[in-house]
Amino acid sequence: MAKERSLYGFHKENSTVWIRNFVGNARIEQWYKIHSLLHYEKSTYQEISIVESKGFGRMLVLDGTPQNSMKEGFIYNEMISHIPLVTHPHPKKVAMIGGGDCGPARETMKYKEVEQIDVVELDPKVTELCRKYLTPASAYENETRLTMIHEDGYDWIQKQKDLYDILMIDRPDPVGPGTKLFSKEFYQAVYDGLTDDGIVVFQSGSPFYNISTLQRTVKNVQVHFPIVYTYLVTIPLFPCGIWSFTLASKKWDPLKADLTRLQDQDTQYIDREVYKAAFALPKYVKKLVDESSS
Repeated sequence: MAKERSLYGFHKENSTVWIRNFVGNARIEQWYKIHSLLHYEKSTYQEISIVESKGFGRMLVLDGTPQNSMKEGFIYNEMISHIPLVTHPHPKKVAMIGGGDCGPARETMKYKEVEQIDVVELDPKVTELCRKYLTPASAYENETRLTMIHEDGYDWIQKQKDLYDILMIDRPDPVGPGTKLFSKEFYQAVYDGLTDDGIVVFQSGSPFYNISTLQRTVKNVQVHFPIVYTYLVTIPLFPCGIWSFTLASKKWDPLKADLTRLQDQDTQYIDREVYKAAFALPKYVKKLVDESSS
């Protein structure tokens, strides 16, 4: 297959443009066929592209790697947000590190009891472009609870003490600048930033090719939290599909949550049955989680 490099991560073959995503741990390449490039620029932190793709519709691409799409992005957004929001019986203050497209924030807005929604996104350009190309204006109209904070998530969390009922950590892979969001110091700061009955959810990688990420996440949160569960979701955009989140709670057990509180009237993925099923781990994943505790 002839490959001609254009922008970072983009390749042109004859008249067709592709995004190439190589996953070293999985020993695979995944290619995404691109219909058109809607926007491209280099911000202070990264290369940002908005593309129209053949298979996934409009996509956000950072440094040549697809992050989410309009066709299936609801899956990740619903599963990182609704589960902690239902687990905590009375969440008032919620924050998320990452998620500059505000997908998890939009799901959080469905819970009327939430009084404060803070989104901590390092790159203001991500927020600006997502609002222009990916997020309908109606999602934010008259929404006074939402505050955008453009700051390094690691630095921001160090300043938060006993403040949030729920934290959602939509962190990047543990490489380069993202490594510090997997450090022991970060986990301690997250614990300190939560109220005495607070809950946090971390994206913890693929249990198929990010095994060490999942196991280190579980091990590190178990140092601080008495209640820890890993749950699974299928993300079509991500190589290999299967993905994990790890929930850590100071008091509330997600398996004992009041599912009548689930705001799933207009969700596209989660409902009460999916909520419960997400915690039913295949034997190989359960073994990985159990090994993390030993």
